[in-house]
Amino acid sequence: MEIVTSLDHLKTLSNINGFAEFYIILGGGFARSSKQITYYEDSKTFNVYNEIDDTWQEDITEETLFIETLIPKAIERQALIYTGFQLNGI
Repeated sequence: MEIVTSLDHLKTLSNINGFAEFYIILGGGFARSSKQITYYEDSKTFNVYNEIDDTWQEDITEETLFIETLIPKAIERQALIYTGFQLNGI
């Protein structure tokens, strides 16, 4: 496992080989929100699958990521964790 330290770090981890698994630590560690994230360098967009409610967010720009998700705030608070798993073909 690895703490995501910046948006560039997130882009690197989620642009390796398919969706990468992450989670956000919530409530001081009492809960977590699991996510599968991929970053597409060519279009500079993210796709995010939110496991907690089975929803997809597709073609999210960096600006939209700040508006529609808690991911940037989690990075800032060192609460976004990369699990080390890559999921192909999802």
